[in-house]
This record gives sequence, structure tokens and C-alpha cells, in this order.
Amino acid sequence: MKVIPTYSDPKMQDAVVQTLNALLTDQVEYLFGIVNVGYDKDGKTYPSIYYNDGSRKNFMLFPDSKVKSFGFWEFNGTEVLGEDEGVIYDLTFVFWGNLERINRNKNYDFTSEIEQGIIQRFKGAGATEVSYTEDGVFDDYSKYSEQDNQSLMRPNTGFKISLKMHEIECLGNTYLTYNGVTVTHNGIVVTV
Repeated sequence: MKVIPTYSDPKMQDAVVQTLNALLTDQVEYLFGIVNVGYDKDGKTYPSIYYNDGSRKNFMLFPDSKVKSFGFWEFNGTEVLGEDEGVIYDLTFVFWGNLERINRNKNYDFTSEIEQGIIQRFKGAGATEVSYTEDGVFDDYSKYSEQDNQSLMRPNTGFKISLKMHEIECLGNTYLTYNGVTVTHNGIVVTV
């Protein structure tokens, strides 16, 4: 699996995603940003991620038996609020993992433990309207349906976490806000 460099100065939804990904580096082996829908020669769709290296290259994300886990983001839209009130980003985090590779000492399905650990971090960073599902994880990508039985058959697992993040911009810096605590896009916490 390819390691993608992060943005040096992310903006808007990319800043939000990069901040949230930074919270998961000890829980998810490969973290990717927002994907686009790619199309193969037969018209089948798949999550496509930009190499972020200045080229025009993208690559297809697929479960890989050699890795523990990966996650990527889907951008569902933005609600622009009133003047100086910022925006609300609607995002979905998609996770795939191999439970045996993640923790060989657990001999049961601990998908819900992984979900809850990630959800707690997202909520701690200010995520609202958080929901999750293990159903239809890759339904938006027809190329996955060819592999779906193998991709999500135990010991593999997958889920989606949908959430909203409120962001404001002040003096050129981007902030995520939640209950009086402001987190900058580079992870520094400032209480307001």
C-alpha cells in the first residue's frame, strides 16, 4: 500500500480530514484523505486517491492482505453558515481492517471496539451527528462488489462513520470548534 504525503498547508475539508487522521495514527495503519470516485475500463467505480506528489497520478484503494488496516474519507458536502460563523463539513470515514493482523491476541470479533475507539476520538475533536454502520460499507464502489465477500469476511472487517465538523476561519488560521474548545488544523489546542 502506498504512503501518501500529507498537505503542508491544508485548507477547508482537507484541513479537517488531516486533523482527524492525525488522531488515528496509532489505530489505523494507512490513513488517506478524501477520495474521488474512479472508473475502470469497464465503468466500475472504486475509491481513487491522489498521490499528492505534484503528478496527475491516482491509485485505486482496495483491501490488501498484507496490511493491518486502512481508512479513507468521503466528502458529502458543506453547509455554509452566516457571516463569521464558518461552515459545517459532512464527512464519512471508511475503515477496512484485518482483525488477526491488528491484534493476534484477540480471538473474537472486536470490530465494535475499533469503532468506539475511533468515534471517541472524533467526538473529542468536536464531531457531531456521529453515526456508524457495518452495512453497505463499500456499496458506493461497484468494483468492490466483485471482492465484497472476501473483503469483509472474517477476519476482515469494515465500517463507515459519518459525522459533521464545524469549522471557522480567523486571521487566516483554520479552527475546528466544539463546546468552547478550539483545535487548530495542526493539532494545537486553544481554549476560548
